[in-house]
Amino acid sequence: MEHLLSQLNSKQREAVEFCDGPSLIIAGAGSGKTRVLTYKIAYLLEQGLPPYYILALTFTNKAAREMKSRIADLVGEKKARQLWMGTFHAIFSRILRNEAERIGFTPNFTIFDSSDSSNLVRLIIKEMQLDDKVYRPGA
Repeated sequence: MEHLLSQLNSKQREAVEFCDGPSLIIAGAGSGKTRVLTYKIAYLLEQGLPPYYILALTFTNKAAREMKSRIADLVGEKKARQLWMGTFHAIFSRILRNEAERIGFTPNFTIFDSSDSSNLVRLIIKEMQLDDKVYRPGA
């Protein structure tokens, strides 16, 4: 791991090696925040923390793929694949699918977006022969 840490500046290294509680990384654009997070995860894995103990949320799928790829370059594909990393929606969809039967669903359920939901309500209104001027989805 020392060869990895040597690629960081002193503040980045300090953030990566800190393991006594939560940490907050505040820095400007292009200052290496993603690098710190990537190396922090790699550092924790190299310290023996199981990959499935780590949850990393990103705003985009692209960011998650890039970060997971960088981590795989540092610690290997096998460990990187076991990480819980992705967007809020992707991670919690995965959790729901893993636990679906506990809450009375099958793992192959469909998640509706707002457009899907509105279309379903319109279909129900039509099938129940309700007045669509009185029952307006989203109104």
